[in-house]
Amino acid sequence: MTDMILDRIRRMRTLLAETKKQEVSMRFRLNLYWLSMLVALIAALLLVLSVTGVFSDSQRKLGSTLDLQQQNTADRIARHTDTLTAQGISLSNMLSDELSGFLSDGNLTFDDLNNSPELIAEAEERLYYVMDTTLRTAECSGVYFILDVTANTGLETSGHSRAGLYLRYSDLSGVNSADKHTVLFRGSPQVARSKNVEMHNRWNLEFDTTLIPSYDTVINSPVDRLADGCMWTKRMPLKDTWESAMLLCVPIIDQSGAVRGMCGMELSDLYFRLSYVSSHSTYGSTLTVLTPCEEYNINLGDAMIGHSEDVYLSTDGIMSISHGKYYNTYSIEGECYLGQHRHLAVHTHDDKPLAVLTLLPESSYSRSARTSRFFWTVGFLAFFLISLGTSFYFSKIFVRPITNMLDSIQQDTVDEDQQSGIQEIDQLLRFIRERTQKQTDGGLPPNIEKLFTAFTARVSTLTSTERTILQYYIDGYDINSIAEMAFISVNTVKKHNTNINRKLELSTREELLLYIDLYRRCGRIDEISNTAKPSQEE
Repeated sequence: MTDMILDRIRRMRTLLAETKKQEVSMRFRLNLYWLSMLVALIAALLLVLSVTGVFSDSQRKLGSTLDLQQQNTADRIARHTDTLTAQGISLSNMLSDELSGFLSDGNLTFDDLNNSPELIAEAEERLYYVMDTTLRTAECSGVYFILDVTANTGLETSGHSRAGLYLRYSDLSGVNSADKHTVLFRGSPQVARSKNVEMHNRWNLEFDTTLIPSYDTVINSPVDRLADGCMWTKRMPLKDTWESAMLLCVPIIDQSGAVRGMCGMELSDLYFRLSYVSSHSTYGSTLTVLTPCEEYNINLGDAMIGHSEDVYLSTDGIMSISHGKYYNTYSIEGECYLGQHRHLAVHTHDDKPLAVLTLLPESSYSRSARTSRFFWTVGFLAFFLISLGTSFYFSKIFVRPITNMLDSIQQDTVDEDQQSGIQEIDQLLRFIRERTQKQTDGGLPPNIEKLFTAFTARVSTLTSTERTILQYYIDGYDINSIAEMAFISVNTVKKHNTNINRKLELSTREELLLYIDLYRRCGRIDEISNTAKPSQEE
């Protein structure tokens, strides 16, 4: 068994040795060498392009990422605001119906509510269930209604103090949590007692309408359709609290068409942060902002800002907008953010459109872009080094045998068994050995004779100037000597060399010298010398 294994190993070694001895044509070797050089040049070009950031194309990719996130976020907020608007209109209709029923049952007019805390408290109790139901079904942090009446018209503040009911969630831990605690922020304490609702620690009986910039606009504007009268406030602080909110404002219209107050939903900054958490991308975390937006600047004091663990954006100051090809640049106090914005089909009380912004810190993008460019550069650098090493390897194993064999032929030191591994050269060497040993009758093998005949025919296609340059090489001159003797520049000689090599189907000057030496050794140098008649003139 062991002998069989050893025998197989010896056979494999013999097979490998024979494979290495197989001759490969010169043209194939040179083509492979030039191909490796071309690959190395392409790798170098790719390396330069990767250093300049062409392949990473991070700006376009960032624009695509921001565009996708912007579209998803804007669509989500648009659906949210549209749903709240529809629910606000429904709330207004239900409050109007209940209020009309309350006044009708008591044979009262709306003005009878003024200066009557008892009637106001009864009206609020009757309207409570509508408010509570809306709060529990709407995606908001609070609901409210304000009636254009006050409990005491004799107070100094009666001009801007208005009765109403304001229910809010307190201690929000999640927007979808079932365990939400409702508190009474504005309204009669009688409602809190009868409905078993806790009063907010900053509770007030009535609303201060000076803190609601849209109130006068809603009350004093005639409305034919509720949808036309809907508007949002800007981000506004809630009195005596650390919180801020945006309010949806919908007019309350009685059966005669008179505006009797307004109602709507609250989006607190905490609720907005919990609802719109930052999205993660290849370039870092993006931040969602809902704000009134002009063409070139944004007042962050009016904005609602989503939650992000990695991005901090102050809710104060003016942010400038610089529009770009793939994304916009938003700057404030030396800080830059990259992003996009889209206007929604809703507006504030001062008729400014609300816009959704998707922002990414420029520093985060820069880090990601540098990392991407680094990996591209390292990859193409490795590709370039491998290609360059391969070309040097091919140069060593393909070109060196030609030059070594040429030197051996010129110095007449060719050994009996010496081979170059190149088909054409080895055939000529075998002929030279046979001729030297006088083992032939002076004729050439058919394949060598064919090679000489084809080469001689190609020499006849040279112009007179090119034949002169060829004669100089036959006489043993180098390129610098030829330039001096022919009274032309070295570059011109090189140009002629290029034409000569192309017409003779050669790749290098060394290959030309090899043919000249072989013609001389075979005693046929006159066939390519200038002593032969040229076939064409320059």
